[in-house]
Amino acid sequence: MSESFRPVFSPDPTLASPSSRTMGEVLEASAFSDLYHHVRDEGLPYFARVNSEGDVELFLVFESIDAFSDATRDAVSVEFKTYKGALLAVIWTLADPLEPLGFPLKLNIKQDDERYMALRMIEQPELPIHYLSFADGEITHIFSETCNFSAAEQAHVLGLIRYLYDEEPKEHEMQPTGIDEVKEEALISIAAGDLADDVFAQAGTAYLFDYAKWVQAEGEEDAQARLMQTVQQAVLVMRRHSRSEVRESAFTIWAGEQQGVLWLFVTPMLYPLFEVVHTTEDEANPFARFLYALPAYVETVDASPLACGAYPILRYERGKVYHLELDDSFAERLSALAKRHGIEGDPYCHT
Repeated sequence: MSESFRPVFSPDPTLASPSSRTMGEVLEASAFSDLYHHVRDEGLPYFARVNSEGDVELFLVFESIDAFSDATRDAVSVEFKTYKGALLAVIWTLADPLEPLGFPLKLNIKQDDERYMALRMIEQPELPIHYLSFADGEITHIFSETCNFSAAEQAHVLGLIRYLYDEEPKEHEMQPTGIDEVKEEALISIAAGDLADDVFAQAGTAYLFDYAKWVQAEGEEDAQARLMQTVQQAVLVMRRHSRSEVRESAFTIWAGEQQGVLWLFVTPMLYPLFEVVHTTEDEANPFARFLYALPAYVETVDASPLACGAYPILRYERGKVYHLELDDSFAERLSALAKRHGIEGDPYCHT
């Protein structure tokens, strides 16, 4: 790539950055004068800047610590989109996982300083996100975390930046909605039969629910709606996770019922994704956390959905969520797979 594409940028060595030492503390006005300018003088609720080391930092500003806790119950992530010839770095928070809130930072790739920020955001090893509160004229550093991008994500965004730098975007390739209308992508429907057999042959984790009792208490329609809403919450947390390996995972969600017990499967097992230091698997795995909270939850077991006669309902692949459409012949395919994998009887013979 040409030198002009990669601009030279000289960071300000005097800038101070929030750190572990300032967490929970009021930031001193003179040392953090640029942050006070953005927050107090300009009233920015979110912004980005280049720190003294030449790396990009993101900042989200809240009215209080409680407001921060409500908005960031789950990991915050950053997604890149294009809009009217500009690059949007959308900071997603999950105040309501079904209605996530996106804060779009607009970067003009034609300008050297903003192109530098866009390139640096995806190429630096970690992208810091600092959470601040502003009250009574003082900024408090609440918390900081980082997100990262996989090689595939970096290549995708680099392609967007290169395209915006080289050409004028065509109308049909731009985001059709305004910046204030940044939303989640709609659920895509695909035929389950289009997926390979190995997708359906995986064992996984089954979450069991006393479905008969649940239906008796809430009614079948409400019980099903609540279950699906909970599953969608967990999927969206996976989709917006700060760790790229979680965002780029692939899994299938299944549902089956046996003698009044609902079996909800996630295949394959997600344990390896959530073996994080200082965090138990149950706390980190959004399926465990959300599904355990349902009143009809009974237990969790490792099992094969084929043995239960379950059907796949959702597929997640690298941030894309697919609703799986089943045709009349799909039960025969699952039955054949079950037989091929040594499952006795035919769990699908009565379906």
